[in-house]
Amino acid sequence: MKITRTQLQEYFTAPLPPVAALADAFTFHAFEIESIEGDLLDIKVLPNRAADCATAEGVARELAAILDMPMKGGEAPEYTNQSPVAVTVAGLNAILGADFSREEILDVFRRLQFKVAEEGETMRVTAPLPRTDIVVPEDVAEEVGQILGYERIIGRELAPAASEVDQNRYRGIERMKDQLVEQGFAEVSTQSFAPKGDILLANPLDKTKPALRTSLEENLADALARAKLNAPRVLAPGQKPKLFEVGTVFPQSGEFVELRMTEPVVEWGVPAHDNLSVAKLEDYGKDYTPKRYELGAYQPFSIYPFITRDIAFWIPKIADTDVGLTMSHIWEQAGALLVKLDQFDRFEKEGKVSYAYRLVFESPERTLTDDEVNAIMEKISLALAATGFEVR
Repeated sequence: MKITRTQLQEYFTAPLPPVAALADAFTFHAFEIESIEGDLLDIKVLPNRAADCATAEGVARELAAILDMPMKGGEAPEYTNQSPVAVTVAGLNAILGADFSREEILDVFRRLQFKVAEEGETMRVTAPLPRTDIVVPEDVAEEVGQILGYERIIGRELAPAASEVDQNRYRGIERMKDQLVEQGFAEVSTQSFAPKGDILLANPLDKTKPALRTSLEENLADALARAKLNAPRVLAPGQKPKLFEVGTVFPQSGEFVELRMTEPVVEWGVPAHDNLSVAKLEDYGKDYTPKRYELGAYQPFSIYPFITRDIAFWIPKIADTDVGLTMSHIWEQAGALLVKLDQFDRFEKEGKVSYAYRLVFESPERTLTDDEVNAIMEKISLALAATGFEVR
C-alpha cells in the first residue's frame, strides 16, 4: 500500500516524525517498507492484516499504536463478536521467549485498544473491529512482540533433544520419491488452498480459494495440463510428462498425507493415489540415504509462447555418417530463435536414410509469428537441399 506522510498526518494532531523515522517504526514493529520516494512510503501489508490495514486510516491506527500517539477524534471503538482470547503473562512470554512484565503487556493492549477482562492471572482479550485476525494466544503474542519490539526478545539455544529423532518414516517417503523419479516422474508442489473444501479459512489469502484442499487430484490435474502445454519445450518428442505430489490434504474426517500420481506404476502395482499417513514406511526407510540432486546453473526462460516445427529429409545411405554434423547445420541456419532441436525418427528405405527432427523456436522478447518461423524453416530446407539432402 502506498501512502504519504502528509496523508498519515491528517489523522494526528501532534506532528509525526520524519518519513525515514516512520519507515523505521513500521519496519521494526509492524510492516516491511518496500520503498521510500520523497514523502511516499510503499508499505507491504501482510495478508492477515488486509482486513484492518487496507485503508489509510487503518495504517494510521497501526502507527498510533506503535508511536503511542492519540489520533484525532478518539471515538470509542466497536468490538468483534469473537470469543475473547484467554492469555497469561507467563503464556505470552513462553510463546515469545521474552520476559515482558504484566504492566508492559497491559500497556500494549491499551495502545491497540484491546478490551481486557482480568480474572486472576488470566486476561481475556477482545480485539476491536476490524481486527478479526486475533483468535488464538499466538495472535496476541505477535501483537505484544511487535509493539514492544522483537529486539527485546532474548536469544536462547534450544535444549538438546532428549533422544535421537526417528527419521525412518521420513526416509521411507524420500525413498519412494526417489524411485518415482527413477520411473520418469517429476515431483510438483501445489498450494493447499482450493475453491471448495470441508474446512473454510477465516481470512483467505486468495478470495477465489477460500478452503483447504481435500485431495491433490484437482491441483495435480491442473499441473499436468500446463505441463503438457510446455512439454515440447523441455521434453524429447514423444515423451509425455508424468507428475506426482506428496502433500497434506484436509477432509472433514481429518488431515493426512496423500501421494497422488498422474498415472499408476503398473509394474509396482501401485495405484495412482495412496494415504501415506497409514502406510508402513518405517521399515522401507530404515538405513536409506535420500539422494542429493545437484542443480545446474539457472537459465532464464521466456514468458512468450514457443512454436514447434518438424522437418524430415532423405540422405543417401553412403552419406549417413554424422548426425551431429547435420544437427549443427540446422542450428547454424536457424539462428538465435531456435532453442531446442531433437531427432525423433530414423528409418532406411531403398538405399536411403530418412531423418526427422523437431525444432522449437522461442524469443525472450516477443511472441513469434508463423510467417517468420516459416521463413526460417524455408531457409533451413534450401540449405539442406543445397547440401544434397532431399527434404520430404
